[in-house]
Amino acid sequence: MTPVTNPTNEAEELYYRALVRTRVIVELTLGVVKNRFRCIHRFGGELQYTPLRSAKIVSACLLLHNRCVSRSIPDPNNHLPEEDMPIEAHVVGAGDRGGTDRQTRDEIIPEFYGRKGV
Repeated sequence: MTPVTNPTNEAEELYYRALVRTRVIVELTLGVVKNRFRCIHRFGGELQYTPLRSAKIVSACLLLHNRCVSRSIPDPNNHLPEEDMPIEAHVVGAGDRGGTDRQTRDEIIPEFYGRKGV
C-alpha cells in the first residue's frame, strides 16, 4: 500500500496512521525472522535462487520461526541490528509509484476509513 504524503481529511489521516502501525509491525517481524535465519539477512547471506525458490525458502523460515515461537525456543541472536529497526519516516513517500497504486489507495480510504452514515 502507498502512503498519503499530506493527508487532507480524517479518512486519509486514519489510513495513514493504520499504514504506519502495520508497517512497523511487519518490519519488526521481518527483522526478527531475518535475525534468526541469517541466510535471508542481507549481511548474513543472499538467496541466489529463482524468485519461486527464494519464496519457498522464506516461507520455510517463517514456518520454522512460528514453530519456535509457539514452543518458546529463544532466538539465539536475541537482538535486532540497528539497520533493521523500523522508523515511521520510512513510510512517508515510500513506494508510491502512482497509477494503479494511487488509484487503489484512493478507493480504499473512503471505503474503510471514511465515516459511515455521515
